[in-house]
Amino acid sequence: MIKKITIENIKGIANKTFDLDITPNKPSIVVAPNGFGKSSFATAFNSMNRQRIKLAEDDFHTNSPLLNPRISIEYKNDDNSILNLEATENSNSISSVLDCFVINNQLTPRGIGSQYGGRATAVLDIKNIILVDNIPSSTGFPYHFRDYKQKFGVNSKILPNANILFQNKVLIEKISENYLSLERGNGSTFQSRINNIIIQINSKAQTITMSDLLDWITANLISTLQSIPHLSTIANIILSYDLNLGTNSETKSYLLAIQCIWLFNDNKETFKNACNYSNYLLDKSRFDTTLSHLNSTWRGIRSNQINGQLIVKFPKAIDISNGQRDILTFVSMLFRAQRSLKKSSNILIIDEVFDYLDDANLIAAQYYITLFIKEFKDSGKRIYPIILTHLNPLYFKNYAFSNQKIYFLNKTSAVANSGLVNLLRKRNDVSIKDDVSKYLLHYHPTSINKRPEFRSLGLNELWGLDQNFHSFLSQEISNYLNDLPYCPFAVCGAVRVKIEEIAYNKILTPSFQQEFLETWKTRDKLNYVFSKGSLSPETHYLLGIIYNEGMHWKDNIDNVTPITNKLENLTIKNMIKEVFL
Repeated sequence: MIKKITIENIKGIANKTFDLDITPNKPSIVVAPNGFGKSSFATAFNSMNRQRIKLAEDDFHTNSPLLNPRISIEYKNDDNSILNLEATENSNSISSVLDCFVINNQLTPRGIGSQYGGRATAVLDIKNIILVDNIPSSTGFPYHFRDYKQKFGVNSKILPNANILFQNKVLIEKISENYLSLERGNGSTFQSRINNIIIQINSKAQTITMSDLLDWITANLISTLQSIPHLSTIANIILSYDLNLGTNSETKSYLLAIQCIWLFNDNKETFKNACNYSNYLLDKSRFDTTLSHLNSTWRGIRSNQINGQLIVKFPKAIDISNGQRDILTFVSMLFRAQRSLKKSSNILIIDEVFDYLDDANLIAAQYYITLFIKEFKDSGKRIYPIILTHLNPLYFKNYAFSNQKIYFLNKTSAVANSGLVNLLRKRNDVSIKDDVSKYLLHYHPTSINKRPEFRSLGLNELWGLDQNFHSFLSQEISNYLNDLPYCPFAVCGAVRVKIEEIAYNKILTPSFQQEFLETWKTRDKLNYVFSKGSLSPETHYLLGIIYNEGMHWKDNIDNVTPITNKLENLTIKNMIKEVFL
């Protein structure tokens, strides 16, 4: 678990500690308003290499290289021990435990000089994305079927040709994760047991048919083969793939595993190089297939081998739609991240990429993130995907992950009034539901007395009288406008009631006033007033982001921070001031 992250003297962050408690293998949505420092957070991690922090000139805090950058992580191990990891300009202990990768916007502005006194212009370029820094050398497996038949002995006719194995790139990918089994399968104890089985097979008459000999091995030796640990590991991997081995497929898998162990130990370096090249070709094929599925408008986008690197080259930004550009660059960067994050614990930071995707591409991006997490989890690794955004997923339904967790970087010190929270939790109780909504949380010119009901529900009894509740709202809005401590939910309520009161007072006909009061939502009330010939200020509509958020309480989430962040915005505060002038 990542408990805390502290960043010092990097870009817009002077010194901030983020208490997060991020758990692995699930999307972590980290929310903060624009200007808070999300990009600085991403820059901090993007600036680390394995040895130290190396900042670009523009990324020093206040542009001063004299201010020493620092990143520290409080990391909790599975055994509950705590590691305090740190990166500075001179050292990096974070990289000994965690690999980090940052995905951010790949657009860069490029200036075009003027000619003959004309005006200089600028265009947007999409950075080429290097998927693979160094393409492995083209190496094949040094397998020759004839050599291994000779090595096996007189009844080598039962050996299946292992080229069927080495040509299957998906199988080789799995084999390459089990070098230790290949190596230990060549130990003297294991080879002695394998050689004893080969002697028994070769002791059978050479006249016996291959089919009968395979049947005999299956009937008499398969349990012995299964008891050889590292051999059985490789054989079971082979058996799990569709190699069309026909009858006696388990026996043939063991015979292929024997040859695989032999080949590995005959030349480990060449075998591993061949696996690396096979895995590279498989990854390239997967990526190009994914790209072709996503790339419906620009057929020329694909990976290219250039100067020993695998690169995705993009057209000019004006020649591709924003949606296509964003999802293609995101998937390309995700592919690079997968190849870069090699440790048992890894951090992936996605810097506001999701905020600008349309609905379809957002679903696609989340699908690939989900697959990304699954692959790490299935391989026994921990991945911490941290998605930086300025959109609160509680209100903007832009994320559909089934197990996402939401964090707020700029936690507020504001406190919601406990009595109001209690009322919001119980507002749907049948004994008060209609009256609370109609007379307390919306404007109504007549009064109610629900004190007995409030008392029985454990609510603030005095608030059962509407004038007492509205006096409380008035005091809190006064505190807010005068920079005193305030309850953000009370401010939201006061804004709603005041806007509705202003709208109501624009109506002069009693029957129209009654219809206004029977209209449920604030926006619909404003629209009703407009339909009768009176116009409400545009700010009264825009403030719906305030009065619609603050009148409901959701348990087990941070309800206060997202609302307070909006209330502390100077533009919104000025809009609210205009309402109460």
